[in-house]
Amino acid sequence: MRFFKIGILLLMSIYTSAYAGELYKYKDDNGKWVFSDKKPVGTKEVDRLQYKGNKKALPKPRVYITNFEGQHSLVVHNPYYAPIEVEVHSSIFKDASHKEIISESSTKILYESDNKIPRYRYKWRLGDPMADEDDYLYTFPVSSKMSHKITQSFNGRFSHSKRPSIYAVDIATPVGTYISAAREGTVIWVKDDYYMGGKNKYFLDKANYVKVLHQDGTYAVYAHILLGSALVNPGDKVVAGDRLARAGSSGYSTGPHLHFVIRKNIGLKTASIPFEFVNNEGQPFRPRKGMKVDGI
Repeated sequence: MRFFKIGILLLMSIYTSAYAGELYKYKDDNGKWVFSDKKPVGTKEVDRLQYKGNKKALPKPRVYITNFEGQHSLVVHNPYYAPIEVEVHSSIFKDASHKEIISESSTKILYESDNKIPRYRYKWRLGDPMADEDDYLYTFPVSSKMSHKITQSFNGRFSHSKRPSIYAVDIATPVGTYISAAREGTVIWVKDDYYMGGKNKYFLDKANYVKVLHQDGTYAVYAHILLGSALVNPGDKVVAGDRLARAGSSGYSTGPHLHFVIRKNIGLKTASIPFEFVNNEGQPFRPRKGMKVDGI
């Protein structure tokens, strides 16, 4: 009974820390779509967006064993539209480990034998560690005629103090604001199946996002997007300014915003890298907390 009560209290804590419980989508008097956590009054036709709890889990790169006509194979599969680095530890390899770059959307045999393959373990990271980032000026990733405040920038105390997000920015946006590509690239992966968000650690891995691979091997993450709002699919080619999704507050978030970061693989570890935006007048600038920037 005691453990049951603890479980109920934990669930209540998670629920009450969430940003909101329901989200509504409707057209205003001018025929434009509006997203709000408050149900509109009147006779407007309203759609309620909900968490899609029965959606299939996203596939991830994996290493596995196959057996065909007595031939045993250790295989790695990469479903992403970007290379990955994988490291496998097993007694079958020299020095008991093997490290390799696996190209995008591919499957590769790492080892074959007539004998059964012994136990193994592995880890992987998105991106090629040999990628060398270039000095690129990024387009502001919000498609809007409004100005938007940068609420957290590089080395932000709230959630930008660790390596994957040290050089990230948070841009405050109304729910439903269009998020646009900051640079040309290929869409790696899209997740837009979760609605709720909050400051509880439960939400750390729940955020919706779009990831885009760049020519120099780096990739951008556009996080906290709105449930069901993605406008692109894995494999799509985009250019700067193309609309990717709408802003929301999914995952570890205290309110609607876009979390934008440029990342790279630095050898089975993910790191963010500093960058500059370019404004609508063509002037480069380093994002700073409190700065207001016009959308594109």
